[in-house]
Order: sequence, then C-alpha cells, then structure tokens
Amino acid sequence: MAVDTPVLQAIVRRELGALGAAPWSAAVLDDFVNGSWGAEYGVSAGEKKALAERFVQITQSMESGTSPLVHSVLAKEIMSLPPDLKGDVIECGVWKGASTAALSLVCQRVSRRLKVCDSFQGLPPDHGQRHVGLHTRVYGYYQEGMFRGTLEEVKEAVRAYGALEVCDFIPGFFSDSLRELTEPIVFAFLDVDLESSTRDCLKAIWPLLAEEGLIYSDDAGDLEVVRVYFDDAWWREQLHWPAPGFVGSGCGLPLSPSYSSLGYTRKLGVFREEAWKRAPFLHYPGSDEQQ
Repeated sequence: MAVDTPVLQAIVRRELGALGAAPWSAAVLDDFVNGSWGAEYGVSAGEKKALAERFVQITQSMESGTSPLVHSVLAKEIMSLPPDLKGDVIECGVWKGASTAALSLVCQRVSRRLKVCDSFQGLPPDHGQRHVGLHTRVYGYYQEGMFRGTLEEVKEAVRAYGALEVCDFIPGFFSDSLRELTEPIVFAFLDVDLESSTRDCLKAIWPLLAEEGLIYSDDAGDLEVVRVYFDDAWWREQLHWPAPGFVGSGCGLPLSPSYSSLGYTRKLGVFREEAWKRAPFLHYPGSDEQQ
C-alpha cells in the first residue's frame, strides 16, 4: 500500500519543501512504507503508513527541528534492527519534543525503551564560536539557552502525540547526566548542535552501543561537529577505538537535492564477510572466479 498523495504532499511541503525537495524525497517515504523494514516485528505497510501520517501530525502541531521525512528514516533504521539485539534507543537533544514523540511511537511498536536526554534549559555556553555550513554557505552563532524546551513541555508533547509509557527522561547537561547510563544501546539520535556536546554524548554512548548499532546525527552540515567522528587521536584516547567516520559529512544524506542535516555512523568491531556485498569491479584474494 503506497502513501496517498495528500500525505506525501504534506510531508514534502514541510521542512524539505523549503530546501527544494525533489521526487526522490517522496520515494524515500514510499520505501519506508513498502519496504521490508519492520517485517521481523510483524509491522505491516498499513502500520507504517499510519506512522508516517502521525509524523506529519506531530510536526504540524508543534515546533520541530526535524521533518516527517527524517522521522521516517529514523523509524526505518530502528525497525531494521534485529529483534533479538538487546538494547534501548536514546535521543540526545530534544527541544520541544517533536522527534521524541515520533521516536516513542516507533519504540512502542518494536518494544524498546526510549531514553530522552536533554538539559531542558537550552544550549550550554558556546563561547562565541562561529558555525559555518560549508555546503550551504550559511553561518551563525548559538546563544546560551537557545532551543529550550522544559521537561514538562516535552512530556506533554509526548503525552499528546506519542507514547509516554516507553520513555525514560534523563535531565541535565550531557557531561553529567549521561554518566548514569548503564544499559545497552542499539540506536542513538543526536541533535545537540555543539562539538562539545557531541563529544560528551559519544563518550557515554559508544561503550554501551551494540555491535553494528547506529548513531544518527542531525548536525551533518556542521563540519566542527562532523570532524569529531574523524578525530582518530581523540577516539583512541577517550574510547580506545579507531575513529569510525561519518556518512553524510557536510551536506547530509540524499534526502533533498541541495542539502539535508542528517547523517550517521555505525559501530563495527569484527568484520564479518557474510554481512557485506562484493562488487564486480574489485579484487578478492583467494577467489578463482570473477565476482
């Protein structure tokens, strides 16, 4: 069952519409609804269509820094995790709670807890750091307290539009609050804006992240943030792990012809050949046949 035209128009018209969304943006949604994602959880195309419609409702009903299309991408990834992979979903940086409400609906359907982490006081000091979008040619500054949503505001948003019963709220600045994390994590969504906050989140989350677990970030366009994922010396010193890199560096995943703010990294420890594809134009030692 495909998403009907009014729903697609509503989704594309939102945030991505301002960025010049092209037909492939609608194709991303069609893939979410009609693809195999969620099959292991028994999620039908009709249920995914209903979720996409809920994502539209959420962003039309309240302030949101993320679009329904982004929510659908995150939902697809969470539904692609094996059901026997144990762990929670975590969101860091929630503003007014729109993405929290969307993620809570997905977590409810796949029986995972959602850890909701924010200072609920807005951004910490950024000390006049200039932020430059190399691809968009947009620059600006953050002020302390920007993007503030109170704990009660966020809870009320999730109560109204999401599934409050699957959420665990962890208030405080990440450098302190995330120290209480102990349970395994399978998926993280970071929308924290600052390099310092990104490092605080990674230090707490990466050791708990399951093998092949994902960390998505809505800060793909900020190269100061993206550089953290390539800072090999920092990763080896702080996390005893090589820098994992970042897919979507500078201009995000191809959700729009011009720009998206969404990218990700994946935790890969032991390489398992059976989990990867071979390409006909590459060489594979020990293979007698041309691949």
